[in-house]
Amino acid sequence: MTQMSHIQEEQPRISSELTQARQQLLKDGFCLVDGLLPDGSMERLRHWSDEWLKRSEHPPHWKYQGSDVKISGIRNRSKRSPEFPQDEVVDFLIEHPASIMSALGMGDLKSGGVFQIISKPPHAPALYWHQDWARWDDPISMSPWPQQVFLNWYLTDTHVKNGCIRVIPGSHLRRLELHDHLVQAHEAGGYDIKETNEWMFIDHPNAIDLPVKAGQLMIGDARLLHGTHPNRSTERRTVLLGWYYRRSNETPSDWQGTVPQEIIERDPEHPFRFNRTPGEYLRA
Repeated sequence: MTQMSHIQEEQPRISSELTQARQQLLKDGFCLVDGLLPDGSMERLRHWSDEWLKRSEHPPHWKYQGSDVKISGIRNRSKRSPEFPQDEVVDFLIEHPASIMSALGMGDLKSGGVFQIISKPPHAPALYWHQDWARWDDPISMSPWPQQVFLNWYLTDTHVKNGCIRVIPGSHLRRLELHDHLVQAHEAGGYDIKETNEWMFIDHPNAIDLPVKAGQLMIGDARLLHGTHPNRSTERRTVLLGWYYRRSNETPSDWQGTVPQEIIERDPEHPFRFNRTPGEYLRA
């Protein structure tokens, strides 16, 4: 078999897998795809992240995440946080998934110019349940398409023992009792919670574990409820996380599904107000 015929045979399979991944992202709020990383990328990214972790301070309030080192690209510089250090590896992390995002129908989501090194050291606690959407006062919160997603590159295989991610499928579009008991994430309150907090670390009946192979790319909707298991292994577990945003609040031109009436009637001049707490636009 020639290389060209092999590629031609692979295309339908790849297309089918990405179609299924998009459907899962819309329905469940997350998907896993082959990251298509070039040979040697994992070793390079592990070394790069280890060097940044060695020279970064690790304040006590990072204990649930493990670390939160934010780095901007050089070509893709953060406009919101120009004070962040810059590194060309971040440009690779931003630019490499472009074709994957396009194939998933998310080519209009663009990086904010930053990747975070989130690394859970051995014997670190679990990360509490949270979601990262901060526009809950806006009717766009009801969008059945993703307006904001996170991309996770795990640098080792993850599993329950080393603190793999946990998700609650469908929680990006459906209100659960849990939503009404959560403290806002990270700097908005999550830094200060106790490990004994009943709701923040609840073993929710709808939760599933999501082990990820090194080289796979996890994509999650910002509204998705997620957390992690504790790292009970003797090795560090590192993920590189980047945020991608849809600049427009209009219905995507290729969207063929239904559109909530609240979005159809949304005021184009609706003001932005930072709010991580779900309100009337997340319904049971």
